[in-house]
Amino acid sequence: MGPPHRLSGRLGQRTVVRGVGSDDRAELSLDVKTEVRFCPSCGSELHSRRIEGHDLPACPGCDFVAWKGPKVAVALVARDSQGRVLLIRRGIPPGQGGWAFPGGYVDDEEEPAVSALRECLEETGCEAAVDDLVGVFHVVTEDGGLVVLAYGGRLVAGVPTPTAEAPELAWFQPGEMPPLVFSSHRRAMQAWQAGLALVS
Repeated sequence: MGPPHRLSGRLGQRTVVRGVGSDDRAELSLDVKTEVRFCPSCGSELHSRRIEGHDLPACPGCDFVAWKGPKVAVALVARDSQGRVLLIRRGIPPGQGGWAFPGGYVDDEEEPAVSALRECLEETGCEAAVDDLVGVFHVVTEDGGLVVLAYGGRLVAGVPTPTAEAPELAWFQPGEMPPLVFSSHRRAMQAWQAGLALVS
C-alpha cells in the first residue's frame, strides 16, 4: 500500500444531533439501477432462469449468467490523541444529512484500505493512515447488498475542512456521538469500542 493521502481543513465543536434516520435503506441508495438485458458474449437477449434459488438473467445460447453481487464500501474510524472520533454530516446521498464515518464506495482498481484513505481526503481534506481492520459488515436491503470494510486509523496531515460531500465535521467522544445514519457504521463503532476494551 502506498503512502497515505494528504488532508487539510477546519473543524468546529458539535453537539449531539437527534432524530437522524437510520434504516438500512439509507445505506444503499443508488440513483440509477442497471439491468443487464443482452449477453456480453454473444449478444442474445437474456431470459430469467432459476439458478441456486435465485432468478437471474441468463443467456439461452451460451449459458452466460449475470450473477448479482454486493457493492463494496469502506469506512474509516479515525481517532485523535484525546480518544475522540471524527464524524462527518453527509452532504450527498446515501444518508444525506446524517452523521457517519468518512467513507464510500471502493473503485474497481483500488485496494479497500486505499479507498478509505481516498474517501477521507475527499470528504475532510485530510490525509489519513490506516492502522487496522475493525470489521467486515454485510447489509441487505430491498435494493441489493452491500459489504462494508471498516478500518481504524488516524489523521496524519491537515485540519478537517467542510466539503460538498461533508459540509459539517466534528470530533466526538465515543459516549457523546450523535446517531449514525448507517447500520454498518453503528456496528463498526461497537466493534471498534470492543477492540479498545480488549487492549485497555
